[in-house]
Amino acid sequence: MAKSIDELRLEYHALAHAMQSGVAMKMNYEPGETTPKHLRVGVNSTMVETGALAALLMAKGVFTEEEYYQALVQSMQSEVNLYKEWLQKRLGNANIELG
Repeated sequence: MAKSIDELRLEYHALAHAMQSGVAMKMNYEPGETTPKHLRVGVNSTMVETGALAALLMAKGVFTEEEYYQALVQSMQSEVNLYKEWLQKRLGNANIELG
């Protein structure tokens, strides 16, 4: 059974928190890409571009809001996995759980 939009939103936010934990850990080891200005410009630009594109494609009926959130959850899970893998390698294959 497909997840509801509310369930997908909750899952996405939990994954975003897990990714945030990965970023926080990476800041301790390789802070270069996490400087405030670098992050703020990237975040603002991405939010504007992604929101505009999603709104346009949903308005044109290319995909639904539910499909959008399904894709967000899948993509955020991939991002969380990247940080987990990076941390595991950095910390000697430690058992890493983000979230």
